[in-house]
Amino acid sequence: MNHLLLELANTRHTYRKMINLYWTTIVLTVLLEYWLHRVRFGAVPDYLPSTLVLQAIGLALATGVIEMLYRYRKVQSDNLLIVTGVVYASSIIYINPTIGIVPAIYIFPILTSMLSFNKNRILLAFSLVLLCFGTLYALTPELRTAMLPVHLIGVLFLYAGVTLIALSITSSGIELLNSLRQATEAKQELLVKNVIMDKLSKMDALTDLYNHKTFHEYLEKLIEQNERNHLALQLAIMDIDNFKKINDTYGHWVGDIILQRVAYLIRETVTPNDFVARYGGEEFAVIFTEKTVEQSHRLAELIRQQCASTVHAELDGQAATLSIGLQNYAKGEGKEALFKGADASLYAAKRTGKNKTVVQSVVIDHKGA
Repeated sequence: MNHLLLELANTRHTYRKMINLYWTTIVLTVLLEYWLHRVRFGAVPDYLPSTLVLQAIGLALATGVIEMLYRYRKVQSDNLLIVTGVVYASSIIYINPTIGIVPAIYIFPILTSMLSFNKNRILLAFSLVLLCFGTLYALTPELRTAMLPVHLIGVLFLYAGVTLIALSITSSGIELLNSLRQATEAKQELLVKNVIMDKLSKMDALTDLYNHKTFHEYLEKLIEQNERNHLALQLAIMDIDNFKKINDTYGHWVGDIILQRVAYLIRETVTPNDFVARYGGEEFAVIFTEKTVEQSHRLAELIRQQCASTVHAELDGQAATLSIGLQNYAKGEGKEALFKGADASLYAAKRTGKNKTVVQSVVIDHKGA
């Protein structure tokens, strides 16, 4: 049985309902038997009250075992439910052997076995029913007298018919649940693929940062937030100095390593509210949010200083430095003006010696810092 069927067969809610049904059946059984005898004989036989009390106690004990195991040991046994159902039916037939239709109540444990979605349990219930009915028929003269051969054959056909129906319904249920499981797994697999594809479409494969396209989408949304809610916003464009020389001297594979390390350093330095992307080539873009210009500048400088102090064995023990242009966003300025300002600051940093941070085209930190 697959995982979905096991979950269905072992659902605590369903098992609890079955136990409640058994408790209810004790009361209904006693009342119905009392009424049947009163209607049939016109009066209640002297032996009946004590017999019904003993029956109720016996059924309560059997049901109590299930209740205790379920409540205190968290045991859910379909086999125990089936056996208890057979006990219920057998007690009713034993007390009412002269009522010809009563043996039909043995279909109750067979129907109960369907809840397990297990063909073996259905066959177990059928076998127990045949065994118990045969035993009662052999040991109870009143039952043999009340049942004509045609009744006996009819009851056996009833048991077999209900069992076949139960097996058929279970087979259909298993097929349906298997189809549902396969559809669910296919849907989950598609969802995972979509998530992966969505991530791949947004991320840069080499640095695991957001790519150029996603960066612009995110920046546009943040600018909208700034226009509506005055969200503080700064853009930093960071460029690895002399990157072409690194590629030409040490090879592109070393250039890729440097890109990955710088990307990692930037990502680990900024705050969770900031957004980092590989803008293109050796350029990175960082959107600082909910900060003053001074706070964003300190973070940019921290990134620059850490890069300048990190040496790489692949570069013969040299560092890969950054030039950074930082621009604050002014309401109503628009994305184009923001980029122009950050680009101008980056150009100023490059033009005046590299390895420095320039804010809005004003050099406020120098190479030696």
